[in-house]
Amino acid sequence: MKNPRSTLFVLLMMLILSTISAQDDMTIEDDYENPKSDWRFIISPYGWLAGQATDVGGEKIRQSFNDLVSMTNFGFQLNVTVMYKDFLFTADGTYANLGSNLVEGPLTVDLDIKQYMLDLKLGYLIYSDISFDEDNIVRGWAIEVNAGAKYWKNDVVVDYKIEIGNLPPVEGGIVEPQLWWDLMVGAKARIFLSKYVLLGIAGDIGGFGIGNSSNLSWDFTYINTFKVSNLISITAGYRTFKYNREDGEGENMVETTVHAFGPLLGVSFVF
Repeated sequence: MKNPRSTLFVLLMMLILSTISAQDDMTIEDDYENPKSDWRFIISPYGWLAGQATDVGGEKIRQSFNDLVSMTNFGFQLNVTVMYKDFLFTADGTYANLGSNLVEGPLTVDLDIKQYMLDLKLGYLIYSDISFDEDNIVRGWAIEVNAGAKYWKNDVVVDYKIEIGNLPPVEGGIVEPQLWWDLMVGAKARIFLSKYVLLGIAGDIGGFGIGNSSNLSWDFTYINTFKVSNLISITAGYRTFKYNREDGEGENMVETTVHAFGPLLGVSFVF
């Protein structure tokens, strides 16, 4: 697959066009403002086609989406939202197992990285203005404020071996675990364009250097949601996040800045 982003976009458009005829009486507004039940549940597996820019210890590392895919052994992302009246609880999780093998002359290096991210938020709907016009097309928007914590964990393992002629090989390894929580506060706006189309804009900021947290962390997401049936919606959008943190002290202190960005595609199941 030489251009995975274009291919996934085409598949998404084909899915939307093939299912649009299956629309029924339930609109996208019912997913968030359904008066028939106080409880609503949305489960959304998705894929983030991200590139990454990392500055660590004075070194600059730039990786495209294709670079990261070539290193990824396994990855999974899932967003779960539980709503009760005007309250919302959201859990967004990411797991990725990345690996790389490098052979340069007598040196062999095996790199293994396990990444975990869990973003937990409690939100409240502070404003909602939704109505139908003369053509029975839903219009309106809603604003939610939220607060929570983002959990980060990176387990980095580097194994190396040096083999020169008939000499005994020299082997060793480096284990570098990173673990921290960032306090996050933010807001989300939902804009209803029709019965079946929703735009979402969300932003969070946090860290603030509290304890072992990041000096500063922020996350921005833009989402288009297309409802294709009572149960299923398709999502497509763009996400970017960045964090800056310091590890160690004195001469051993290392400053790290990570910026990830790229489009995302997913499907949501509404109950």
